[in-house]
Amino acid sequence: MMRAYRANRLPIFRSLRGPGSAFTFLEIIVAMAVLAVAMIPIFGIIHKGAEETDFNASQAYAINKASEILNAMLDNIPFEAIRAGNPAVMKTSDLAGIKDYEKFDDTWCRKMAEMLFPNGDKAGGGYACKGIHTDPRGISYLVTLKVEDICASVAPSDEKPESLQIGSGYPTSTPNEFSEHARGDLTFSFLRNPAKLSSPKWLQQYNPNPTGSSLAGFPRWETELPANVSEPAENIYLDEGYGGFSSNAPRFIDPTAARYTQRMAADKVNYTTDDRYAYCAMKKLIIEVQWNLEKTLYSDPETEGKGCRRIHLMTLKGDISR
Repeated sequence: MMRAYRANRLPIFRSLRGPGSAFTFLEIIVAMAVLAVAMIPIFGIIHKGAEETDFNASQAYAINKASEILNAMLDNIPFEAIRAGNPAVMKTSDLAGIKDYEKFDDTWCRKMAEMLFPNGDKAGGGYACKGIHTDPRGISYLVTLKVEDICASVAPSDEKPESLQIGSGYPTSTPNEFSEHARGDLTFSFLRNPAKLSSPKWLQQYNPNPTGSSLAGFPRWETELPANVSEPAENIYLDEGYGGFSSNAPRFIDPTAARYTQRMAADKVNYTTDDRYAYCAMKKLIIEVQWNLEKTLYSDPETEGKGCRRIHLMTLKGDISR
């Protein structure tokens, strides 16, 4: 009986050790556990890479969309159609009959608002600059535009523009500069160009190059140069070769710079009569884009959470026509 027992057991041990051997279930489980532990870091790297790819792609979309909207506000939306607020409001209904606003009626305003800020609300007689865009992957982005008016403070009615001669050594020496403005308002400075500022009536009285003079035939102004080619930058304010003019004649040498405050440089806007806000020649535009990278919140960008992301872009819009 003992020999028969051993004879029955020996083939089992040989099958585990011989060339045709197989793995036991326990060995398979242990091997799979070791493989799983080894794969954990790899899965982590893959998952993190996928998350970073999602973030980079969504951030690129958000930046592009914000830039696109800001460019449209700068290039395609009239200055007075943008009203301050958070969110800002696009409004032209109160500009009817105002020159240059004939084609920007309420229908135009509504269509433009729907394109830039989809699903936005109507507010304050205009259209709120707040809406939701969705990318091809189904992620929604809440876009909000905030606008601040940069207004001039109330100034004395008899305030005059400042003037300053920049110095006869310019451009080889440092020009004189205006001092800091007392009220701290936004100011606009420029060099007076006799070719642009002299009136036709004055030009009729002042003719420095009459026929028969030594300077006859020489151009008096930049705009009279052949083929409308202006003088080189280094000579434009030196007025070389010109002399014998009256003391009040406009000269390129030691030109006079002028500085205007915003109130002087701007007319009142057409949408308010309040002097505290009426003199406005610049607006600050701040755009915010918010989205959520949690898959369950793709379509709900307003809900804040772990996956919430935001970007902000800012620019200034000036109304040079004012």
